[in-house]
Amino acid sequence: MSERLDELVARLANAPTDRVLDDLEVEVGRSILLRRRDALAVSALAPVRFASIGLALAMGVTAGGAVAAAAMRAPTAYVTFSSSAHLAPSTLLEGRE
Repeated sequence: MSERLDELVARLANAPTDRVLDDLEVEVGRSILLRRRDALAVSALAPVRFASIGLALAMGVTAGGAVAAAAMRAPTAYVTFSSSAHLAPSTLLEGRE
């Protein structure tokens, strides 16, 4: 097994490279720099994200509370197919009399 492995490694060492690796270091450095810039931008905008999420949550709670309060104050009208009607199909199917 090791003879075959030695042969494969020797063939790999003698094989020509498929591309030039002269600019590899520069490309890696450029990629790291871009990632650091992106991370810095994301961390700089984090307070804005948290503030917008908090504002959206506050608006949703306020609007939902106002709608719920208005729904509780409004008198319920008798509608034929409403769930509060005594002859609603859902109450008849449950078997209550």
